[in-house]
Amino acid sequence: MKNAFCYPLVCAAVLAASQSTSLFAQETAAPKDAPLGRKETLRATLTAEVTAVNLTNREVTLKGPQGNEVTVTVSDKVKRLGEVKVGDFVRVDYFVSVAAELRKPTPEEAEHPLVIMDAAGKASTNAAPAAGVARRFKVVTTIEALDLSAQTITVKGPLGRSLTARAADPSRLKKAHIGETIVIVYTEALALSLEKVDKKTAK
Repeated sequence: MKNAFCYPLVCAAVLAASQSTSLFAQETAAPKDAPLGRKETLRATLTAEVTAVNLTNREVTLKGPQGNEVTVTVSDKVKRLGEVKVGDFVRVDYFVSVAAELRKPTPEEAEHPLVIMDAAGKASTNAAPAAGVARRFKVVTTIEALDLSAQTITVKGPLGRSLTARAADPSRLKKAHIGETIVIVYTEALALSLEKVDKKTAK
């Protein structure tokens, strides 16, 4: 349950809290001189307690077992959202996409290291199949520490919060250096399903 809740927060963790997840995987298929990076899309399943409901924007704020909160936007295909109340436990399915590149930021990215990008319309096939995009963030992070023995990398976001992540492929860490920047784009799709669950089941 911990990993299921934390993984979609790769970008949000850098912005707001410290989480544990995997930042580097295999290099993506790209030209030889392309920056080291990672792109991955997965379907996330979240079971957590409802702490707020905004029916107008179809947003539900959820709190995980570690006390971390995330707000998801629910597709209009999900019916009976009005029956969801604060204190309920729900299971939510939605797609997330993470793209990270080890490179220098562009002048615009350096001037605006944290950007909430336009997320209207339908997601690309690489981001979230058959789902509208709820949120897309771009954040410029700086490598603070590399631990080859622990196979981890620590980065800091523009708001001063740090994230320590485990590398899926430790050999990639040897290509990174303290002080370099990683540009992360995190895309969250509309929640495709949301259902109440029993509190005992949720735990």
